[in-house]
Amino acid sequence: MSNGELLYGLLGKYFSGEASPEEAMAVDDWITQHPDHRKLYNEAAAAWDAAGNNPHHQLPDKALLLHEIKQKTVGHKPQRNAWRMAAVILVLIGAATLYFIWRPSPAVAPLVIRQTTTGIYRDTLPDHSLAVVNSHSVIKYNPGLADKTRFIQLTGEAWFNVTSDPLKPFIVSVGDLRIKVLGTAFNVRELAAVIEVAVTSGAVLVSKGDTAIIVKAAQQLEYNTISQRFSITGAFNPNKTGYATRIFNFENASLKEIVTQLEKAYNIKVILEDKRLENCTMSSAFENKPIQYVFEVISVTLNVQCRFEHDRIYISGAGCN
Repeated sequence: MSNGELLYGLLGKYFSGEASPEEAMAVDDWITQHPDHRKLYNEAAAAWDAAGNNPHHQLPDKALLLHEIKQKTVGHKPQRNAWRMAAVILVLIGAATLYFIWRPSPAVAPLVIRQTTTGIYRDTLPDHSLAVVNSHSVIKYNPGLADKTRFIQLTGEAWFNVTSDPLKPFIVSVGDLRIKVLGTAFNVRELAAVIEVAVTSGAVLVSKGDTAIIVKAAQQLEYNTISQRFSITGAFNPNKTGYATRIFNFENASLKEIVTQLEKAYNIKVILEDKRLENCTMSSAFENKPIQYVFEVISVTLNVQCRFEHDRIYISGAGCN
């Protein structure tokens, strides 16, 4: 089967609502590749809907569709494009008909699901990209991610460091948005009324319908899910992604705030033996440092003692220099 016939069969599934998320994205990408593709899609969609005024889940009548095409060309000199369009649409309907009649029922591999509760999960994906799933979040992907379209479904928050592959864009679907990259590091955070996309390196293309916005390194995009408006800021707080990157820049931060973020990033539990220590403040930057080094800095800066017992760290002393 030619690439054209494959495309028309895929369009038939797209119009009928039978296309998978990956197939639907392939159609969307094809439409945006060239103005002629958009024109072809619009005319095919119009013919699909108009023939017999059928709903999307029913196949149009092929003879009636041919009659509609002929009616549109009556009284006009036959044009090459018109006949090409007629042939294209007939192939589309034929391919879609064969799909509905003869489509097999292949065994579908279950999606890989990574779901967290209070902790975080670091997952090396089949394409060797890294995903760090924050607490109370979920990612889902096809087990054949390395061989097919790299498509991730996200609920909640996750950080991705994507292995570059120009032939296979990496796409994250979250809420109403699709985030498309080739190779970069970025964080996606879904809140009640806002979706945040913070880019650490490279760039991503965030899209919703016909709207597409490029977000570059050190920028953060916010999408309001209620007003459906986008906004971009020139910088973002690296502490927001510290749970994944272990890069922090604390400025006059309380010890309570600091240990809360360190607990998540290093999968540890910190116990302040004197509650008054919570209000001690310090300023310091850490870039993926060992946890022992981080608490040595805290000890010297705040005049406290840090005791390690397996995955628990106890902080005691008068504190607050």
